[in-house]
Amino acid sequence: MRNLHRSPRSQFALVVAACACVVAVAPVGWAAASGDAVTSSTAPLRAEVQQSSSSATFTVRGNVARPRFYTVGQLRKAFAAQTVKATYASGSAKETHTFSGPLLYDVATAARPRFDATVKNDALAFAVAVTAKDGYRAVVSWGELDPGFGAQKILLATHQDGAPLDRPRLVVPGDAKGGRYVSDVRNVAIRDLGR
Repeated sequence: MRNLHRSPRSQFALVVAACACVVAVAPVGWAAASGDAVTSSTAPLRAEVQQSSSSATFTVRGNVARPRFYTVGQLRKAFAAQTVKATYASGSAKETHTFSGPLLYDVATAARPRFDATVKNDALAFAVAVTAKDGYRAVVSWGELDPGFGAQKILLATHQDGAPLDRPRLVVPGDAKGGRYVSDVRNVAIRDLGR
């Protein structure tokens, strides 16, 4: 009679082999390790996400009804461009550049911020936080952007000195220092600071 006792190493090898067989014959609709179902309907979505991540995309989200994401090319097509010439201190020197791109107000408004119509001037309690690809952040109040209040031409620039940018750049022309000139914008978040 054969000895059926197997060493722990051979038992482990059998378990690995059995798992490999199960994976090899698993139906296409089974959930993957990440929890996503691998079906024909999700394959185009994954391809779109991979394509989007290879492009320089940025999001507009937060306390909004319509979160959005754009590439710089989509931003150029979707919104009218403004042009401003701005001078600001950067380190110990001053820089002067010409920027063009849509108003931050227009891009943020397209996401439909959730202002409460029952609260007087509710929008004035909102702010727009802009985050760069490297994590650098700056904040602009809604009152600075709003045409009924500050009406500043704050841009999400798509061009600097005529050259196209890979990612938008926040441009705040009224600032004496360049701290809020956020390069390589990755996220625009609209926040209600009043609650």
